[in-house]
Amino acid sequence: METEATYAPSPSLGDAVAVLWRRWFLIAMTTAIAIALGVAYIVVAPRYFTASTEILIDPRKKNTVENEVLPSGLGTTASDNFALVDSQMKVITSDVVLKPVVESQNLAENPEFNGTERGIAARAIGFVSELLGGSGAGPAASPEELALWNLRNAITVERDTETYVIVITVTTRNAVKSAEIARAIADAYLRDQSGERLETTQRVSSQMDAQLATLRDRLLKAEGKVQKFRAENDLQISENDVLIDTRQLEQLNEKLADAKADLAKTQAKYDQLQRLLKSGVDPDAMAESINSSTVTGLRDQYATAARREAVLSASLLPSHPTMVQARSEVQRLAGLIRAEVERIAKAIKLENDAAKERLRAAEAALAASRKDVNTSDSAIVELRELQREAETTRAVYESFLSRVKQMNESESVYTPDARIITPASIPLKPSSPKKLLTLALASMAGFMLGCALALVRDFTGQPSTHTNTELLTRSGLTPLISIPALRPQRGLIGTGRGGQSAPPNLYEIAIEVLDGGARSRYRSAVMQLLSYIMDLEASDQPRIVTLTSALPGEGKTALALSLGVGAASSGLKTLLVDASNSNPALTKMLGQESTGRSYRDRLVSDAQLGLSFLSLQDAAGQRSSEHVRKRELEELAGRYDLTVIDGGLLKDDTTMEPLISISEAVLLVSQSKKSSPAVDASAAADLLEMARGRYCASVLTMANA
Repeated sequence: METEATYAPSPSLGDAVAVLWRRWFLIAMTTAIAIALGVAYIVVAPRYFTASTEILIDPRKKNTVENEVLPSGLGTTASDNFALVDSQMKVITSDVVLKPVVESQNLAENPEFNGTERGIAARAIGFVSELLGGSGAGPAASPEELALWNLRNAITVERDTETYVIVITVTTRNAVKSAEIARAIADAYLRDQSGERLETTQRVSSQMDAQLATLRDRLLKAEGKVQKFRAENDLQISENDVLIDTRQLEQLNEKLADAKADLAKTQAKYDQLQRLLKSGVDPDAMAESINSSTVTGLRDQYATAARREAVLSASLLPSHPTMVQARSEVQRLAGLIRAEVERIAKAIKLENDAAKERLRAAEAALAASRKDVNTSDSAIVELRELQREAETTRAVYESFLSRVKQMNESESVYTPDARIITPASIPLKPSSPKKLLTLALASMAGFMLGCALALVRDFTGQPSTHTNTELLTRSGLTPLISIPALRPQRGLIGTGRGGQSAPPNLYEIAIEVLDGGARSRYRSAVMQLLSYIMDLEASDQPRIVTLTSALPGEGKTALALSLGVGAASSGLKTLLVDASNSNPALTKMLGQESTGRSYRDRLVSDAQLGLSFLSLQDAAGQRSSEHVRKRELEELAGRYDLTVIDGGLLKDDTTMEPLISISEAVLLVSQSKKSSPAVDASAAADLLEMARGRYCASVLTMANA
């Protein structure tokens, strides 16, 4: 017998569409809640402002001094230039640039950068890291290190595509601070570049100065060796930097040549006169080479006398007295010419003998000089070597000297490779949160979550659940934060002023806020709530925050004490006021002054907690007229940075309405898993009616109890 297997039918697409259509209200409500949460996020989320500075890295060379130590300009190709620009981007995010910015902008004192202001995301990350096995608090970082780390996370450095422009973007919670930091980073980068160039030039110049001194010593030693060697070997240098022995040899050669030329000249004249004398001195045949004015004059007279004799011989007999006289005159002049030639021959002979003597002397001197030069050849070779070494050292020294002078000049002439082309301006609107994107994501997430809930609820039959935070959100009050439950481990019990026993939990709460540190979730939540309060828009009235609740035991007194202690530990001048009529626990803990009727006279200063305390009860435990005390309390609060009032129950305490009227903000405190949604909704409605437009919000305590 065969059996048929039965299967449960799986939901079809049509079934899913039908379910979504039936559950449209749930989907619409989920989407609306998501959008409301998105709007709430936009309202309460911290605003971030982004400012940008643009820097141009100029790759062109701009050398103003020849052979600079650090030549300007970048690489030789576009790829090299882009790589170097990317390297400059790393320099901008390095410690050498960001540390001066931390100091100049005093970021170590800025809560946004020194780690004292932690956002929701930072706390969530820390919590998750602890759950994943983190060791918790490691070595404590200094405010400067935290500021440097946060600054590096707050900036982005990018290069525009295919350009040499670097964009420095800074995002902070303050628009002016973003612009100032962006400009400071650019200025610090330019100062680092110019300082690095100047430092490198000075360092190289210092090294070259030392090398220059070494070269100067070497040059002096080399020149000293040359002078010493000349003196030891008697090697003298003429004005033209030539050795005296060599110069003398050249001069003697010149003299020898002159002597030979003079001897040849005088010898030729002497031989000519000797031939003339041997052949007889014929005035008519005498050569013109005898350069003598006397001979020339006598020859002129002889020619005249000879012409006269020839003329007379044509008409007179040889015995005629006139003819005889003319003939005697010719003979007399011929004798005078011969005598003059003989005298000249003797003179030339003396001159020839002197030329021969000069020639012999020149030859002897030349031979002696050659002997001396040959003797000093080896010394000259060594001298030349010493001179070459000295000249080489002098050339290197002069080159270094010129280089040092150029570097000294380049220290005062700097042409930067980068310049700011667009200084950061103050942004006019925040860059985060992005409203349209947030609302779009919230609506999409809400719609998808509503669809999922509708399908799960329809197919599984399991009812949906709601948290107190959602109920508080529906009541119309913004839930600022959830305060976790405190599990103290100290177990301290103290006594209040006047010997009254104080609840030990209040002391433990105060100690937790003071000494809990960054790992204390309770302290972190209290400090975050304090940050929200201090970030409220300032008004003309004093900053007064009143805490109230719908039911007793919601934790408002502990929260008021925690806010007061946290504000005082943060450096704020804080006044804590106990205005609770049903349970004045703070008065029991901190006591009260019984003297004086004015609030100023009844102030109690607690040195351990660092704050001032005022109890609104008189010495007999009765309250004064609220209408008279309201103005006095408001004037007293004006002397403090923050006044925290522990108010009574919202509907049972008649003093709540006048206290709310002077408050800047009112916090409705509700305990998780205790108050019902109806009570919270009713209390929220009553509070909004009494607040009359003042800022109201809710705080959930014992969130993890």
